[in-house]
Amino acid sequence: MEMNKQSRGQFLKTLGLSSKALMAFYCLGAVSACSKEDETVTPTTGGTDNTATGITGTTSGASVDYTIDLKNASYSKLTTAGEFVVIGDTLVANAGGTYIAVSKTCTHQGTTLAYRKAEGDIWCSNHGSEFKTDGSVEKSPATTALKTYKATFDGAANTLKIN
Repeated sequence: MEMNKQSRGQFLKTLGLSSKALMAFYCLGAVSACSKEDETVTPTTGGTDNTATGITGTTSGASVDYTIDLKNASYSKLTTAGEFVVIGDTLVANAGGTYIAVSKTCTHQGTTLAYRKAEGDIWCSNHGSEFKTDGSVEKSPATTALKTYKATFDGAANTLKIN
C-alpha cells in the first residue's frame, strides 16, 4: 500500500487550520518543536500535464522541465520575496526578486533543503550545511554543489519555467 506524504502545513490545511496562524501555538511548546513551516509539493512525477495543480511538465528525474502557474493558489506565494516551495526534485525560491531553482536534496546526506530569506541562502536542517543561491557550498559538511536549473519568469503570463 502506497502512502501519501504531507508536510505539517498540508496536514493542518486538511483540518481547515492555517499552519502560519498556529505557529505561535507551536512556539509556546504546546505541540512540538518550534520550526518554520516547510512546504513540500509533489504534484507530478513524470511528463504529465497537471494544469489543475498549476504545474505542466516533468518535475523529477533526469529531464526536469516544467512550468509553474504563479496565479495558482498553491504557488502564488512565490511572487513574494523570500518564499519557496519544493516541487518534485527541485527547490524553487524567490530570492529577493530573482527566481532560483536547485536540487531539493542536500549533497551530504539527502535531507530536503529550505531557502532562508534572512540569510539569502539554502540550508540543510540535518547537519547545518549551507549553500549559496548558485548552488555552491557555503558551509560544510556538504562538499558537493547542488544541481542548478534555469528559472525563467514570464511576467505577461505570470509563469515560471524551470529547466
